[in-house]
Amino acid sequence: LSDTKLHEIYLDNKEIKLSWMVDWYKQEVLFHLQNAFNEQHRWFYLGFSKRGDIGDADICFFENQNGFFNVVTDTYTSPNGKFVHKDYQQDCVLFKMDEYTLAFKRKFDTCDPSDFRMHEGTMYVMWARGEKDLQLADYQFPFPNVSQHESGIQMMQLLRSDKILIPETDLKVVEIRLHNVSIPDKETTYWCHIQKLDDFLVHKHHIVQFEPIIITPGLVHHMEVFHCETDWNVNIPLYNDDCEQMPSAAKVCSKVVALWAMGSSTFTYPPETGLPMGGKTYNPFIRLEVHFNNPEMRKGLVDSSGMRIKMVSQLRQFDAGVMELGLEYTDKMAIPPGQIGFPLSGYCIAECTEVALPRTGIVIFGSQLHTHLTGVRVLTRHFRGANELREVNRDDYYSHHFQEMRNLRYKPRVLPGDALVTTCYYNTVGKDNCTLGGFSISDEMCVNYIHYYPATKLEVCKSSVSEETLENYFVYMKKKEHQHGVRLNGARSKNYESIKWTQPRVDQLYTMYIQEPLSMQCNKSDNTRFQGYQWESAPITPVQIKIPMHRKLCPNYNPLWLKPLDRGECDLLGECIY
Repeated sequence: LSDTKLHEIYLDNKEIKLSWMVDWYKQEVLFHLQNAFNEQHRWFYLGFSKRGDIGDADICFFENQNGFFNVVTDTYTSPNGKFVHKDYQQDCVLFKMDEYTLAFKRKFDTCDPSDFRMHEGTMYVMWARGEKDLQLADYQFPFPNVSQHESGIQMMQLLRSDKILIPETDLKVVEIRLHNVSIPDKETTYWCHIQKLDDFLVHKHHIVQFEPIIITPGLVHHMEVFHCETDWNVNIPLYNDDCEQMPSAAKVCSKVVALWAMGSSTFTYPPETGLPMGGKTYNPFIRLEVHFNNPEMRKGLVDSSGMRIKMVSQLRQFDAGVMELGLEYTDKMAIPPGQIGFPLSGYCIAECTEVALPRTGIVIFGSQLHTHLTGVRVLTRHFRGANELREVNRDDYYSHHFQEMRNLRYKPRVLPGDALVTTCYYNTVGKDNCTLGGFSISDEMCVNYIHYYPATKLEVCKSSVSEETLENYFVYMKKKEHQHGVRLNGARSKNYESIKWTQPRVDQLYTMYIQEPLSMQCNKSDNTRFQGYQWESAPITPVQIKIPMHRKLCPNYNPLWLKPLDRGECDLLGECIY
């Protein structure tokens, strides 16, 4: 097997190694398990579920007979997860087994309504093993109950692009990291650290890979490295404290260089491009921003997390860039309580790409989707005039715990005049108040960080509802809907929170967001907007509300196989993402 084709992960973080290869031509995945069992174990399973639930899961059971795990049974679980049923169609195809390893394969889409269709988003892979015999010959048996040490669930992108190998051997490494920072005992902290780059970066280099250095897992929610985009001879004061008190001279440190979020790992650039760093006119200062999430407000914690950046002096063909798509960080956007999948869309409108992109366009090769706690689905759609092209990225089973920076197998070319629409779906079931846009972990975001080439000056292409539209909305809520807690000149957050949310009012809010004009951020890295257009009250990009469904290429296709429409777990558009 090629090194680029083989992916691997430890299911239990120490011993059980799952390797897999994606065969795009045959539309199947080959799995290989090492150290998954020993002679005491009577069975082992590997399965797939929508969001880690044991109900409606698709499981391959492997049974020990005479010391060999040479019997495989394709099964599925009941909706409540209490029973395992033998599938009438057996799709777990075994081709190697011995005392310590097994290998099997499965189609992306088996055309079996009891099987889970593999996809390119986040997948939840379940495993367990046990020492007691199961009645696998029966068509139904109780779901096995085992300890946490003998079972687990891993989030991963199973259908992923091939790994990228770095052809260059002479790599230089820079670490941008905190130094023994005392983490504040509050829920949300954005910590900023400004440092000067190494002297060798007086010459231009290309970043070819970056990886996180995480010292306090679970507390570091995400990190970003920004370049101080100003004249080469401007001295930026060194800083190591809360971002809210950062000196004004450091506001220029806002051009994204590298980023990481929980669940992500190493990101490698394609061999034709690299992110530029250094040069005679390159300012030598860099800012690291770390978002600490400390909901238990623990004291006495010290952190030195950061990023390790690898670069080459032999420049590649293209300079790469990073761009933010999605929603502006603002409380102009709100998600009502009690919603199973409320959608908010951020627009990169055609008028922005028209003035900001080169004539030949840009190629997107990497994408990281980002929300906070209530985000459950994210996608970015691509429009050229009235035509919708192939999606840039889509994760129907997104989790904020697993925010990978992903290399894209399909690399779209975005031309001047194209529009990109990023939609995030939020689950606020159980909440009593609105969830607002903002920086706190309890607020929400909707962002797609795209990596692309060739680099342009366009750094941010995001939107929010226009100020005038929101003012008119609150007037309507107060005068027509008799929401007397609304104050016409009051804080937006207080106005949203004062509304009593009925389903008609939820529908009115959603309709406003998808029909009314925008406030556009078509921004350069210094936060100035591109000239040549009136960005406030810009027209919204008209899009089809229904998102194109990934259809099954199966005989006797039944669309109900894709959606459990009879269970009522659907959002206000009828999209069933659970």
